[in-house]
Amino acid sequence: MKLPHVYEPGKYEADIYLLWERNEAFRPANRGGEGHFSVVFPPPNANGDLHMGHALTTAIQDSLVRYNRMTGQPTIFVPGADHAGFETWVVYERKLNEQGKSRFDFTREELYKQVWDFVQANRHNFEAQLRALGASFDWGQFTFTLDGKVVKSSYSLFKKMWDEGLIYRGLRIVNFCTFHGTSFSDIEVIHEDEDSRLWHIAYPLSDGSGEVVVATTRPETMLGDTAVAVNPDDDRYKSVVGKTIKLPLSKREIPIVADKMVDPQFGSGAVKVTPAHDPNDFEVAGRHNLPLIEVITTEGKIGPKAPKPFRGLTVSQARSAVEKALEEQGFMRGSEPYRHAVGKCYKCGTVIEPLPRQQWFVKMRSLAEKAERYLNHDQIKFYPASKKKQVLNYLAEVKDWNISRQIAWGIPIPAFVNTKDENDWIFDERVNKQTIKVDGVTYRRDPDVFDTWFSSGQWPFVTLDYPDGPAFKQFYPLSLMETGGEILYQWVARMIMLGLYVTDEVPFKNVYIHGYVLAEDGAKMSKSLGNVINPLDIIGEFGSDALRMGLLTGRRPGINQGYHPAKIKGGRNFANKLWNIARYTEDKVGDVPEFQPSLTANTLAEHWILARAGETARAVGQALENYRLSEAYEHVYEYIWHDLADWYIEVSKTEPNPALLAGVLQLSLKLVHPFAPFISETIWQTLAWTRDSLLAIQRWPAQADHDPAKASQFQDLVEIISEIRRINAAMGVKAPALYFRDSELIKGNAGLIQRLAGVSAVQESGVPKSFGIRINKVGFDCWLNVDTATTQAYLDKLIDQRLVHQKNIDNLQARLNNQGYLKQAPAEVVNQSREGLQKEQALLSQIQSEIDNFSNLAGS
Repeated sequence: MKLPHVYEPGKYEADIYLLWERNEAFRPANRGGEGHFSVVFPPPNANGDLHMGHALTTAIQDSLVRYNRMTGQPTIFVPGADHAGFETWVVYERKLNEQGKSRFDFTREELYKQVWDFVQANRHNFEAQLRALGASFDWGQFTFTLDGKVVKSSYSLFKKMWDEGLIYRGLRIVNFCTFHGTSFSDIEVIHEDEDSRLWHIAYPLSDGSGEVVVATTRPETMLGDTAVAVNPDDDRYKSVVGKTIKLPLSKREIPIVADKMVDPQFGSGAVKVTPAHDPNDFEVAGRHNLPLIEVITTEGKIGPKAPKPFRGLTVSQARSAVEKALEEQGFMRGSEPYRHAVGKCYKCGTVIEPLPRQQWFVKMRSLAEKAERYLNHDQIKFYPASKKKQVLNYLAEVKDWNISRQIAWGIPIPAFVNTKDENDWIFDERVNKQTIKVDGVTYRRDPDVFDTWFSSGQWPFVTLDYPDGPAFKQFYPLSLMETGGEILYQWVARMIMLGLYVTDEVPFKNVYIHGYVLAEDGAKMSKSLGNVINPLDIIGEFGSDALRMGLLTGRRPGINQGYHPAKIKGGRNFANKLWNIARYTEDKVGDVPEFQPSLTANTLAEHWILARAGETARAVGQALENYRLSEAYEHVYEYIWHDLADWYIEVSKTEPNPALLAGVLQLSLKLVHPFAPFISETIWQTLAWTRDSLLAIQRWPAQADHDPAKASQFQDLVEIISEIRRINAAMGVKAPALYFRDSELIKGNAGLIQRLAGVSAVQESGVPKSFGIRINKVGFDCWLNVDTATTQAYLDKLIDQRLVHQKNIDNLQARLNNQGYLKQAPAEVVNQSREGLQKEQALLSQIQSEIDNFSNLAGS
């Protein structure tokens, strides 16, 4: 079978992946060599299709994995899926809503089974999508975060932390979403600035001697006030500290306390204390022994502990009602516009209610301190390096972690409470039972499940079957953790802390953080905006390799970058170029029985292409080992497109050497494979002399034997020919003659130069012409017979262009020297001006070099 005229990815990609799987190409047992390279894929949520972020993750990780596999290192790439407790819960609730049902129509057990079936059905979809993206996973190591080994590890971790006093159950203010009915940890709450009001309310002193005016952004919570607080150093209020006030709209009397928490500059300097609905107030209550009065329920309504007129109202309704009542009863002292950050549910946008709840918490301080020590000793390297500082800043301020979630879907917390003593808790893994008996005492299971991050925080070691699994012993710590910056704290930081706590080793040696794949206009991709791009649609049109290469092009760690269709098309064009090179080579080889490729060079061009291939292999390897993905791909692109296609293939049309062509093609396919695995393997499987082996498990190319001096000579020819082409194109001249003196290299390759440079003749001349353009190549005396008038016209054109760019530079520099512009203009606009200045300066430098070049080289 020969390569068809056109490469059609859809005809080959599924079969190629099946071929890899059937031959166990991705099993680490098939590798030899020392060391190891290990990566675990950030587990996609098992509730929906993959998106462009997953495609970028695959392109980055799989390129690194395939390269390291080809170096001979034992390599493992572990796939998985996240049950994504709350995320999946939201998706399934939406599905129930579409059916006219809700979670309240079912028992927890019924809901769990329904969601399990839903997730299992969807899991096959994204596994197929990951195959379509070319991810070279060891599928036998696949891990789901509800697998028995993950549940067992979570229970073991919970028990260990419980026994060591790192886990406790306590009454704390938690972030509660009243729409979804569950709590969140602090870093899962999004904060949005909103325009609101700052209300000033009079709280009359109980002794009738006056009033204290408090400032608040939430007047509705005053129904649960248990104190008014002032700063102890605020002279305005020293005389009233210790007195009581009559709480407006209520019959209660509450004290005035002094606490450093109060900012004297905020509002009137006096604030209301509502311990049940504000985390800072909760701390104040603890210091002053104040009661908690919960007036907002988990449904987001005013509860029975509030005055009767307000019970049953939603929070927003209560705000209006309280404001009206304060006005009517003469307590309102005015309000003013106020903009402040409001915490919201990151899924539904509901305003988060701080509510007091008995929850399970992890004490984070000691875990964070250990992680800080390892990070400060550079035990983990970050790409970009700035992410390390961000993690350290998070660890320095980390708060205790609320791991309780009030949903049915997830890993049940293995804790049971004595039905007759709420302080008597025991650990037990019989979570399939609602109640158990221990020594004649009945215990009831806590209904909550673990925060998903508690199980996925163990991902690096649990996927490798800690503690006794062969994979763990061989591949831990992981070589790399690669993921998006949006989960740097929720996931990466917690994996570091939990990995160190459980294994006493860092969980990974390197962290690579990629940015978002934005829409073309720079906006974040969002279903609500209608700008989401399905990677499978792109694969269907251009192929998986084109998508991978397009996403890697120009990609830098930690930087959000837009999706550019032109880059995907560039990847497709690269694939087509490689296909055509293979077809050309196959045609030159012909139907030769038992054909054997060769890497033995004879001509200058052959020595040169082998040298360039070796240089490219080294450069690509160095770039990948330092996680410079875009740079690595660019090396391969330049080699294939320019060195191989533009030069060696062109030379081979008059100097054919089928055996070396085939050898160079094989070597080139190895270089391409990490970035474009499907087309490279398809070609490999189609060529008669390679189809009995797998490209995916070939060794990364080493330097082939060549003569550096001969390779250097051909490089001289490349530079001479390139300079001639550039001059011809710039000046618009066609087929001038090339004259030279004292060069055996030019003389011996006159025909090649004439054909590739597009000159009419290559002639040796003892004395140069009185006119012409010299070729700027040190060590060679050669020139083109271009007349002076043509040269001068081009110089005049360059001088005009220089004036235009200099004017643009002056304007941009003046703008950037304007402090008012720097302060008032959006950061994005200022950055565009800086980038524009750099671009203009580069163009001016290029034009000046051109002027200098032609000025120096014109004439005899």
